[in-house]
Amino acid sequence: MVERRSEVRQESLDMIYNFIRRGIKERATDVHWEPSGYAGKEEIVVRFRIDGLLKDVDRIPEEKTNVASVVNAIKIMSDMDPTKKRTEQDGRFTFMHENTEYDVRVASMPTILGEKIVMRLMDRNKYCMNLLDLGMSKEALQLLDSMIYKPEGFVLITGPTGSGKTTTLYSILQHIYSREKNICTIEDPVEVRFPGINQIPVEQEFGMTFVTGLRAIMRQDPNIVAVGEMRDAETVRTALQAALAGSMVFSTLHARDAINTIVRLLDMGVEPFFIATALTGVISQRLVRVVCKVCRGRGCIQCANTGFKKRMGIFEILKISDIMRQLILNRAPADEFRVVAIEQGMIPFSRSIEAIISQGLTTQDEVDRILALQ
Repeated sequence: MVERRSEVRQESLDMIYNFIRRGIKERATDVHWEPSGYAGKEEIVVRFRIDGLLKDVDRIPEEKTNVASVVNAIKIMSDMDPTKKRTEQDGRFTFMHENTEYDVRVASMPTILGEKIVMRLMDRNKYCMNLLDLGMSKEALQLLDSMIYKPEGFVLITGPTGSGKTTTLYSILQHIYSREKNICTIEDPVEVRFPGINQIPVEQEFGMTFVTGLRAIMRQDPNIVAVGEMRDAETVRTALQAALAGSMVFSTLHARDAINTIVRLLDMGVEPFFIATALTGVISQRLVRVVCKVCRGRGCIQCANTGFKKRMGIFEILKISDIMRQLILNRAPADEFRVVAIEQGMIPFSRSIEAIISQGLTTQDEVDRILALQ
């Protein structure tokens, strides 16, 4: 890695590092390097995602730097192949800033104007938060505790991309961690290295998939298993089998809400018996922007005149009851699921939203932007 970095032009490295530092300072979660062209001239548009929204921060014309050199530098830093320009690639590197180590995940893809690169900036400390800091109410935390400390079962964390699912997953693992338990994960990629936990990276080229990794873990006498993502029915079935075999399994899934999670599993072709028998509960979540404490939403330098600074989670938590299990077996419609779930103690998004709006932590417009309630 060090030898290959010597091939990179220093001016390109300096520029990349400066944008990463600026992104960290401005609380960006992602840095986008987008190829662009104007009047036949190449340039790179740099964009930051801050509090869930993208904004343009700079344009780098070809007169200022060699555009291809910047792209190649990023790929070499990330241990990617700079000669492969017509296929997507993934990589990563670490970056130290003010005594904090950041994991930088990098993804490239070809476009008609050149290669686009996205960097995800991950502060390791913020990926393993105390559950109390996630923004859950006391009632929600109590319901969550009643699910995650079981010796066996299956808990799904759901929501769209960028909703904080991985943070919640790691925070749960940290919360229940014990040297008396064998904890194993299969991830694509391993986002944060967790001492004391056996973490397996997915490596398709070597035959290590979520399914093969899960099967390997099941032969390792596991107490707790975490799967990075449920991407297909076979992975879901294998995870449910691990839960039925006596392990506590945690994973993530892209789904709109807790009830939609069950519907999605059924639509994927997973047998109702598996779901009804093994599923313990669902945590569905979103991230909403928090009203700036300095200007109280009016806009100021601290919040870049947006009126918001930082984000917090809103949660919907469903614990599967015996009545719910019967509904799953009967493939009941979603509306019936929802009515019974609330009767059986589900904490819906609406309850979480009402609490934070009444405290002035966010606004109804912000909630409507993130989550369209029925």
